[in-house]
Amino acid sequence: ADFIAQLAQHLKRHAGQPAKPMGKTAWRAAALARDYLEENAERPVRSDELEAVTGLDRYALSRHFRATYSTSPHRFLVMRRLQRARRMIEMGEPLAETAVAAGFSDQSHFNRHFKKAFGLTPGRWAALVRGVSATRSVVAQSRDVR
Repeated sequence: ADFIAQLAQHLKRHAGQPAKPMGKTAWRAAALARDYLEENAERPVRSDELEAVTGLDRYALSRHFRATYSTSPHRFLVMRRLQRARRMIEMGEPLAETAVAAGFSDQSHFNRHFKKAFGLTPGRWAALVRGVSATRSVVAQSRDVR
């Protein structure tokens, strides 16, 4: 009970205090990592690559990246892949080819990440997108007939 009281007092002292500002070096490193991840989203990016690009160790980079972009470098990379996959699905690409082209190791890996991020499977999303496209086509054709 004494430990919990001490912890509560410590937390109370630090609550409401502004976060320590990040230096220009930290902002620049986070931006370099972001750009590198965007340019290489279709392939696995190792943390030692990011260390070489930014000059920071993986732990410092992860802290600065999260402070700047509110996500981890890995999650940022996965979301770039998922964005690319959604564009490919909208263009009518097959799901298996989309998974590989977007940088996922296989279709089940792609499905897991897609469902976690968007709440439905890629197949279900593709059906919804195609349904909207088909509806738009029918509406456009009916306008042309008039």
